Amino acid sequence: EGLTAPIDITITRAKIEIKSVKLEYKEYQGKYIAVVSISRFGDDTKDLFNSAVQDIVKKNPAGIVLDLRNDPGGYLETSVDVASKWLEKGKLIVSEEHSSGENITYNSSGDNRLGNIKTVILVNGGSASASEILAGALKDNGKAVLIGEKTFGKGSVQELVPLGTDMAVKVTIAKWITPSGKNLNKNGLDPDIKVLLTSADIDAKKDPQMDTALQEVVK
Repeated sequence: EGLTAPIDITITRAKIEIKSVKLEYKEYQGKYIAVVSISRFGDDTKDLFNSAVQDIVKKNPAGIVLDLRNDPGGYLETSVDVASKWLEKGKLIVSEEHSSGENITYNSSGDNRLGNIKTVILVNGGSASASEILAGALKDNGKAVLIGEKTFGKGSVQELVPLGTDMAVKVTIAKWITPSGKNLNKNGLDPDIKVLLTSADIDAKKDPQMDTALQEVVK
């Protein structure tokens, strides 16, 4: 009684695009810190990061926290471009060592607008590939301290080799080596300051890794 007949409603799912770069500022011990989070190295990352750099340079914070936690990677060229924002021209970012003996080096373009701002990088087991290249480049060039947990260890270059019409095999043709000679595909990167993030921390909405990063960057 009082009920109407059911009706069909067509709902169109909206396309939700999450930007790969997020910039915010945190006040810590009376100082302003720029916190830049990169969730992936995708099509929008280069332009978004350039905009973030412009804002950071204009506001001149006391330090930068670069959050690469759970960043699975993406475009190698984009990670090289981002790393260049901290490095003088010609500084080695990563080497690509091929099984054929060929060695390709990727060096800084010399943008270096962030090179004089103290920087710490947050990493964890979800930080892989291009994010490990960026973290390793800044660590090995003395531009950043790594905080958090060991990274994933994805440092290989692969290609598909066709086997007939319907089959292919993925073959590793090269490995990525950091400026200090570390093979990213073996062990990943160890943090300079190890800080765990537990499920209890997450439930309590606590982030001891970020807290440690803020403490370190204002030292």
